[in-house]
Amino acid sequence: MIAEIGRLRDDPGEFTDYDFVFVPADSGEDCILLTSVHFTGAMTYGGTAFLLKGKLSARVQLPCSRCLTPVEEKLDIDFDEEFDEQEYPDEDAVIDLEDIASEIWITSIPMQVLCREDCKGLCSLCGKNLNEGECDCLTESIDPRLEILRDLIKPQD
Repeated sequence: MIAEIGRLRDDPGEFTDYDFVFVPADSGEDCILLTSVHFTGAMTYGGTAFLLKGKLSARVQLPCSRCLTPVEEKLDIDFDEEFDEQEYPDEDAVIDLEDIASEIWITSIPMQVLCREDCKGLCSLCGKNLNEGECDCLTESIDPRLEILRDLIKPQD
């Protein structure tokens, strides 16, 4: 979606609305896009800069940060961007809104999500999902380098 911003100089303070859907070229390695990204926004000229305000929304699937279970979420990302007038001096200046939206999208995807607030994660020894039940691993392991200290706390006969 190409925005012809040069003409906005003629009417400072007037907004031009944009509404479109797109599929970003990249959503990150762990993010699966379940719907296209919906862009809604408006741009205006503020006298010294072009101002873009809007929202991106889509349904995604991300892995839980603790147990790796797929988590479906609706992401709603509000944004404000400013473009310096000196970078767009021509009257026929344009901005590719899809490129701008893609950059905002990729930097706004949450780095960590949880399948539930009390997620127990994975066993560090066997990898079992502890939300599904306990594993049979011996959890009281001692670093072999510190094993000798155990003898110091044993009761003497």
